[in-house]
Amino acid sequence: MGDTKFDEKARIEEVEIASIQWTSSWDSIDKPLPSAPRATRLQTCLAYATGALRSLGLNLFVYVLQHYLGLGLDEIPKKAFQRDRVMAVLRSMVHLLPFVVALGEVAINWRGYYIGANIDGLSYLQFTAKLHEMAMQSSLAVIVFAYLRHVLFRGDALPIGAMLSGLQLTQVSYLWSMELWGITLSNIPVRRKITVMTVIIVTVMLASTVGPSSAILMIPNLNYWPAGSTHIWMNVTAKDLWPSKLDGSMIPTYCSQAPNVSNICPSSEWQSISDYLSLANGILPLAFLGPFSVSPYSVQLTGQGSLRQLVIQRHIYDNQSVPYDRAAAQATTQQGAVADALSATSSLWDTAVQYSNSPFFDQRDAVQSILADNYQPYTLASCGADIIQDMADDRPVAFPIPPGSSLDMLGETDITDTALQMLAIVHPGISRSEILETSGSKSDYRVKWVDLPEDPFKGSAIGAIILQPTTNASQGILLCNIAAGWGTSSMNMSSSPAASGTDWASSSIYDPAGTLTQASDYSQRVAESVLTFKLPMFPQQPVNISESWAAYLNPQIPALNTTVINALMARKMARKPDTTSANIILAGLVANGLSRTGFNSQLQGDLRTVFNPKVNASLPDADYWLASKGDMFHVDPSTSKDWVKLRVDSSVEGYAFSFDGFAPKLTAAVLLLYCTLVVAHLIYAIVSGISSTSWDSIT
Repeated sequence: MGDTKFDEKARIEEVEIASIQWTSSWDSIDKPLPSAPRATRLQTCLAYATGALRSLGLNLFVYVLQHYLGLGLDEIPKKAFQRDRVMAVLRSMVHLLPFVVALGEVAINWRGYYIGANIDGLSYLQFTAKLHEMAMQSSLAVIVFAYLRHVLFRGDALPIGAMLSGLQLTQVSYLWSMELWGITLSNIPVRRKITVMTVIIVTVMLASTVGPSSAILMIPNLNYWPAGSTHIWMNVTAKDLWPSKLDGSMIPTYCSQAPNVSNICPSSEWQSISDYLSLANGILPLAFLGPFSVSPYSVQLTGQGSLRQLVIQRHIYDNQSVPYDRAAAQATTQQGAVADALSATSSLWDTAVQYSNSPFFDQRDAVQSILADNYQPYTLASCGADIIQDMADDRPVAFPIPPGSSLDMLGETDITDTALQMLAIVHPGISRSEILETSGSKSDYRVKWVDLPEDPFKGSAIGAIILQPTTNASQGILLCNIAAGWGTSSMNMSSSPAASGTDWASSSIYDPAGTLTQASDYSQRVAESVLTFKLPMFPQQPVNISESWAAYLNPQIPALNTTVINALMARKMARKPDTTSANIILAGLVANGLSRTGFNSQLQGDLRTVFNPKVNASLPDADYWLASKGDMFHVDPSTSKDWVKLRVDSSVEGYAFSFDGFAPKLTAAVLLLYCTLVVAHLIYAIVSGISSTSWDSIT
């Protein structure tokens, strides 16, 4: 018996024994089909038709054609290679359908195409995507076989396992099979090994990914899609709409009594805060609340043509290492004038779409958005309880500092330890005896507004001292610090069918640079993008409120013969100290009042219109608006130079083809790689003219 041990060279030769060596002689190539008169045109056409049918895998029709022409059912002998450019192109027809569909998918998603609120036949698209996958896999197999023929034609040897790789493209396990990696043990040049391995690996990976890629691009996505944009102008300056200083001269004198309608008065709709307190106390069952009235976090405010949300949050600061007021409250709401202007713009956009041929008419929701250059009020209130013993009590009066404020902005010498049991700053200009002289009945809640000077009360808007009802000589008081400012915010106006045709506004903090999310104590809440208060970072424009302006927050209510503060404190939080209710009330009142600055300003400009013969009237130019070709409103440059100018972007919810997101871009790259291989193969077929149908199967 021979020695059964083989050295490394013997094992390599055992692998290579399965290789086949092909000659590069042109004599092995079937010559181009002869032309008449040596062969009839019928024979030429039959040969081309047979080649095209075989390339598409329609061998059955080849036999039918042979039988119809009386040529019998015997299989025509196969040629290893054939050199004929027309035949080579015809045999490349297998690429036509999958290539066109793949390129069409990429093009329609690149351009973007909106379909509508609903899509019929979604299951048919899924089925079509599967058929497209099978067609692309067949196309890739043709490309692999063409390349392998090219390698063999050059005279290089290939293992049998590599020669059959085109039949195993759909098997990912082929990537780590011996059939593939046996190529590394063959005698072909290293450069050729790398090229063959690369082609096979790329095509196997493409065969596994072109199907999901086609499905992602073929099936429309449900999302919000762009539907036009324009700038709008309001006849108010930024200084008047978002003032840094508020005083009583800005308010009509009739606001000394609580109004019955929503208007410019700071105390308008104070009842919404009462609704919030009732909800927090469980008096209003959630089951009876409308979608845009009150919620556990917000209550409704109305404008001249819009609905707004007054958002209130409690227990905003939980850092126990610093003695801030843990029951502090913060509030915000959309600016009334801006919300009304956005509502008017939304109505005009709806009219433009309704009487146009735009597919945007069929949508689940339409949203008008202001993303930049817009501000809304943000407020924070913190109260601490104290007691005045009598008129002789001469202890200093201290107000809490806004919770979460950077201590670097306050001098350490200003912060004092008082009976408030929290960080506080002494007010040097007010005495306890002066507080006791506050007008009003001792049986009611009374309020005394106090100007807080910039030094040392940095970041504070105004102070409030609430006197609690008493029958004793001593007087319980709540010392409150109210911070306020204008913060950058985006605003959205939705007119979805769920809103019953009413435009309602929502908003979020506009922080494109991500500055606020870097604040560790507030990162989680800022991520919710609704409400925060972190001085000196946010809000960016602090507000100073005078006592004369604040007095309009607490007018008389003739129908109840009391004041707003007393009426609201009567609805105070159950089983909670008065400081908790005072924080909510003061933060809500100031935010509501600030949102009414510039309340009577309106949308300005001449609307761009076109005549619509269907309604015999001029309507907004939908084609111009929806295509974002320019501004829909024309204003005089000199008159509007100081007006507030805002950009409004429209969007609709529905199904559409789009490149939005990472997945469509990645899948498009996969399909474009497939298309590149197809084009490369077509160029090779046209230039060389070499093709073959003898590689259709292993038989």
